[in-house]
Amino acid sequence: MERDVDMNRRRLLGTGVAALSMMALPGCAEFQPLDRVGLARKRPGIQLYTVRAAMEQDVPGTLKAIAGMGYGEVEFAGYFDAGPAECRRIVADLGMTAPSGHVQSRDVRDAPQQVVDVAAEAGHDYVTLGWLHPDDRQTISQYQEWAAACNRIGELCKKAGMRFAYHNHDFEFVPIGGNVPYDVLMLETDPELVDFELDFYWVQRGGQSIESVLAFAPERFPMAHIKDMDTAGNMADVGTGTIDFASILGNKEISRIKHLFAERDDAPDPFKSAAISHAGLQDIIDRAYPRNLFG
Repeated sequence: MERDVDMNRRRLLGTGVAALSMMALPGCAEFQPLDRVGLARKRPGIQLYTVRAAMEQDVPGTLKAIAGMGYGEVEFAGYFDAGPAECRRIVADLGMTAPSGHVQSRDVRDAPQQVVDVAAEAGHDYVTLGWLHPDDRQTISQYQEWAAACNRIGELCKKAGMRFAYHNHDFEFVPIGGNVPYDVLMLETDPELVDFELDFYWVQRGGQSIESVLAFAPERFPMAHIKDMDTAGNMADVGTGTIDFASILGNKEISRIKHLFAERDDAPDPFKSAAISHAGLQDIIDRAYPRNLFG
């Protein structure tokens, strides 16, 4: 029988930001203020899923083009023919860093040590679960099992000097039997072992308040996908849509995000989208973290 999650007592979503910001998860380390000047000085990052077709054909050429746009960080979604060690070398030679790489959920569940070893070879700071197969997310019990799997690989990551993170879509916000799967993942994972990568687009597409999700436990969100939404609810290049990224990221009460990755899953022209999104994300950073902070 599935264990019931007491949403009346512990409900994370759909409440006011002010109330949520007063809450803390048991076991969370005492909040340490983010070096916001350090973040403002960073160049924008990109999730390479945006240019996945090009990566499949030419990893070095694609990474060179991304670096040429001004991106300072990349998040991998596979290493293709180059492999993790070669990708690490190419990124370093281009003057970029790769803080995170997305991994397959079933590998997280079935071969966690191998996943951690590959991420270490690639030089990542974070191992990030990118997506759950539909067959593996039909019940709350399955989500509870995923929370346990996240804790297990989180422990392995910790031992290897890395962190583990979970990246959301919109399906985690669809209630199952009165329980919200994202609530389960947040409440049943150990804050000492598991972080979250917030995808702004998918949170809003799931009908949730981005601010409320962040406000529950700001320290658990070190990364974000900066993915924009047009007026019809479709994906858009960063800075051309309706999401007010700057005001959210600039709110120090709810945002501790250190790594910002532009992304557009369905870009008709991926390199053009990446270039537009770089400009859009740089503008967001400039507005969220004003230059006068530098003194």
